[in-house]
Amino acid sequence: MGLKNRLICWQLGRVEKSRTRSKKFINLENAQSVGILWNENDRAGFELLKKYLDKRKINSKDLCYSTEARQITFSKKDFSFLGTPKSPAVIEFIDERFDMLFDISLSDSMPVLVVRAMSLASFKTGWSSANPNYLDLNIDVSQRKEASFLVEQLIHYLTEIK
Repeated sequence: MGLKNRLICWQLGRVEKSRTRSKKFINLENAQSVGILWNENDRAGFELLKKYLDKRKINSKDLCYSTEARQITFSKKDFSFLGTPKSPAVIEFIDERFDMLFDISLSDSMPVLVVRAMSLASFKTGWSSANPNYLDLNIDVSQRKEASFLVEQLIHYLTEIK
């Protein structure tokens, strides 16, 4: 990890600790609002999760990460040199107090890590090999790195756990 990324991680740890979020476990039966953080290459997993949430009438909002800046996504260009979000869409998503945040991006890129860490969601779940990963529930899918598989596992565990 380069000096810039270490500096961003150090700053991110300080910012994450200073942000007040009410941490609590919420399963899918009790969730009313959900944020979905996903990668543009994982559309199948996103659509599977979106369909599941729509069927249960759970409000959702999504933010898609792309390596290239596009109008409907966010990228490295939406952050300052030191990793501070500067895009209104990213800041709004981070400040939203979701019951749950699903990170199905399977990415440990710095922009995704910043959004995940700074999110004010009550419960954050997904998979990440980063340390720290800023998730409350980390489902290990390292043997099968597919967003659809991660979504299936998240739905399974978050409906079974009471």
